[in-house]
Amino acid sequence: MTEIAQLFESALRQNRATLLRKAAINTVARMPATTKLSELLSSEAGASIRQLSISELREALAALVPARAGRPAAAAATPASEGEGAANGAGEAREVQVYKQILTAIEDEPLTIGQLAKRIDCDIAELRGYLAWMKKMGKIDSTGRARATRYHKPAGA
Repeated sequence: MTEIAQLFESALRQNRATLLRKAAINTVARMPATTKLSELLSSEAGASIRQLSISELREALAALVPARAGRPAAAAATPASEGEGAANGAGEAREVQVYKQILTAIEDEPLTIGQLAKRIDCDIAELRGYLAWMKKMGKIDSTGRARATRYHKPAGA
């Protein structure tokens, strides 16, 4: 019986690590081309990004290259225009928007992952990655187990 519990625990740890790695890769892939590595590593995603291998980091950065390939070198070196920022949801990446929506949703009462998914209109599988990362960084806390798990702001926050 304990072997089965250990197998489940191991699988959950591996799944969590995979979700955090994917969230870090998505963060790198969607960052502006003008972002400095020091800024990226000092951000809230820095701890997860440090866990990436070189090949994973290369894969994430490769997503930036095709988007910039068609632009002239001078245009690629200048910061994005305000028109481009407005097209990207008021200049914020989707990850930032979801992060803020989660914090706003749990402001008044603790919510389950299903309730959160409905409130912020986000896929549960994607939401799990955000919640795992936010919990690891201490931005949110949870109580309960399995389907009764409710996410809330940490005490004193």
